[in-house]
Amino acid sequence: MGIIGMKIPARGRILEGVQPPPPEQQRGTAKHDRPGTLTMREAMRYTLSHPVSTVIIGVDTVAQLEENVAIARSFLPASPAQLEALEQKVKPVYGQASWYKRDAPANPPK
Repeated sequence: MGIIGMKIPARGRILEGVQPPPPEQQRGTAKHDRPGTLTMREAMRYTLSHPVSTVIIGVDTVAQLEENVAIARSFLPASPAQLEALEQKVKPVYGQASWYKRDAPANPPK
């Protein structure tokens, strides 16, 4: 059995610099109301530091694909302290990253 990591950047909702579309153009109940807080490198490092067999990442451009390949090639696992730091960094946008959940919480569970 293998574990697949999917939608690592949560459709861009956790990526810094990604401006959200107007709420009426968004799907799901959790609306994306501000840019995210992580880079793609951080999101991939976090995911790849867990016991996943593979990750599936959607891309819009060849440049994004090339960036993701470069990130994977240079991957080094994060330490527990680094994982915790990434969790704290994404905490302000956790709720908007849960677009696929019904009635997603605005804040992460404690």
